[in-house]
Amino acid sequence: MPDDEKPKRTKSWRDIDKQRDRGGSSRRSDRESVRFQSSTKYTQYKTNLDRLFNQGVASSALPDHLREKLGGEENTERDDARKKLYAIEDPKAFHAAATEFLKKYPLPDDPRLLDRLLGHPDDDTVDRALTRLEELQKAGALKVPPALSQRLASVEIESGDPALRRRAAELRKLIR
Repeated sequence: MPDDEKPKRTKSWRDIDKQRDRGGSSRRSDRESVRFQSSTKYTQYKTNLDRLFNQGVASSALPDHLREKLGGEENTERDDARKKLYAIEDPKAFHAAATEFLKKYPLPDDPRLLDRLLGHPDDDTVDRALTRLEELQKAGALKVPPALSQRLASVEIESGDPALRRRAAELRKLIR
């Protein structure tokens, strides 16, 4: 029997697509992207990118009505100070800079910065940060940073204030 007369075993496109979908590489790439986005290098990259856009290079290209919506000089100054504060990696330097920042500006809505403020040695600052996180959670606007659960657990253990411990435990249960 010649080759032309033999029945061919071909797969339909549907079968080929099903085989492609069965691969497990997509789960691995999702984990890698989450790990990359929570890394310090990625955070520094994003901070540097924000600096580039906030120094007038890209924001000068915006139309006037959009520039007004972004806020005036005071919002830009506060945002720059917040970004500089977040870029500080040394805990002691961060706590000192955070104290100065909070004397000058109100508590920000940035969950990453509030997360870091939970490690502050001053219980009043921790209380304010925890209150703001609770408000964001109730409003449904809390985008939970990766380390927030562990930071709340450390507040539960290390805080001398029982009310602060209880509130941290309650918030930790809510964000799970």
